[in-house]
Amino acid sequence: MINSRYSTDTCEVVLCLNNTNQNQIQHLTWHYEMLQKSADDEQEKSKLEQISIIPKRDTDQKPFRLCVPQSRFLSELTWIEEDREKELLPSDILDVRVHCVGNNFRDVLKSHDLYLYTCTFAQSDENLPRVNQDTEPGSDFVGTIARACPTTNYQVGDHVVGNTSLGTYHFHIMINSQLIIRIPSECPLTDEQLCGMPTPLLTVIYSLKYRIHLQAGQTVLIHAATGAASQMCIQYCQYSGARIIATAGTEEKRRFLREHYGIEHVFNSRDASFVNDIHRILPQGVDVIVNSLSCNLLKESIKLLAYHGHFVEWGKRDIYHNGNLSMFQLRTDCSFHVTDFAGLADHVSPLIRVMLEEAIDLFIQHKLRAVEPTVTYEPSQVIEALLRCNSGQVMGKTVFRITSSDQPLTINKKQSTSLLKVVSDNTMFSSEVCNQGTI
Repeated sequence: MINSRYSTDTCEVVLCLNNTNQNQIQHLTWHYEMLQKSADDEQEKSKLEQISIIPKRDTDQKPFRLCVPQSRFLSELTWIEEDREKELLPSDILDVRVHCVGNNFRDVLKSHDLYLYTCTFAQSDENLPRVNQDTEPGSDFVGTIARACPTTNYQVGDHVVGNTSLGTYHFHIMINSQLIIRIPSECPLTDEQLCGMPTPLLTVIYSLKYRIHLQAGQTVLIHAATGAASQMCIQYCQYSGARIIATAGTEEKRRFLREHYGIEHVFNSRDASFVNDIHRILPQGVDVIVNSLSCNLLKESIKLLAYHGHFVEWGKRDIYHNGNLSMFQLRTDCSFHVTDFAGLADHVSPLIRVMLEEAIDLFIQHKLRAVEPTVTYEPSQVIEALLRCNSGQVMGKTVFRITSSDQPLTINKKQSTSLLKVVSDNTMFSSEVCNQGTI
């Protein structure tokens, strides 16, 4: 496929096709049907009975959760009433009332059904499984224990923070006790500041402490350094005594890093000019690179590694697009680490509690502080907030109040039961669709 264009009228889809095979036609048909389905969903939505609640007051009588639309358009996200029966809790499982949740960019991808754990990015290799995990938006949260299994050390009413791959945009969630910790009363962060911290900070601690064993005096290059995980990385490096060099995509973001974190050398992340800039001040290279850039900028970055350097890859695009990397760049006893905390959490759950406790201690000791800015939204603003995150221009952290919200929220009283149609090879779009920027 050469290019495509979609208008607000779902009947108008303009496509230029060249040597298109039957499988690609199936993908395009699926996408077109979703556009048509969007209009049908709008009519269906208007038939739903809606009620207005105040979550903080009414959630026990009117439980609710976020509903991702079949069209996968962020503009059609809704809150729906959730039918939930109280079942006996399995061993080590807790029932948590969710006060607020932190939003990560992968939650935007999940809403589009483009997250890497549910879509193999149109790779047709039959040996690549479609992983049916981590499909619901939301992973980081703060809440209180509503019910506790007797085998755990928690009690009803305990104030907790945690991380789960099962989705958190619910009034209540069920979670393994290994994935949460109590919040000490002396913790200086508000619930809104703390609920966005687990994934970013655990990613940082796991990468820098448990994988590369960061040492004082080492030089760390942090790319795209104004996001929540990158800001936590800056703070952890400063706490560890490492020297920091950073990049960011706009002058506003670069100024923020200089003024808010006192970083002397901040360069442009939108092109490869940072390579020569860094070589001028550090001819021998940097000890650690924390990367979230992709394609050519990743390949240029790795050239900056010093002897015995460590490259920490937080990005996903090159990995899941099976990007090539010259092994020659690792010749000076360098190491390459891929850290994907979302996929890791299920395998190191005992370590999660240890790292959460370490993180809270660092906040209490004022070695770390909340990400700036932390922007808080009410449930009724979920579309506005996710569209803002989707723009790629945000700094800091976006969080949502759930049951702690005292603002009116409209919820639908019934849920559509129709299911998404899945194309025959379990991929969403052909590689041509992905590569030409249709999505």
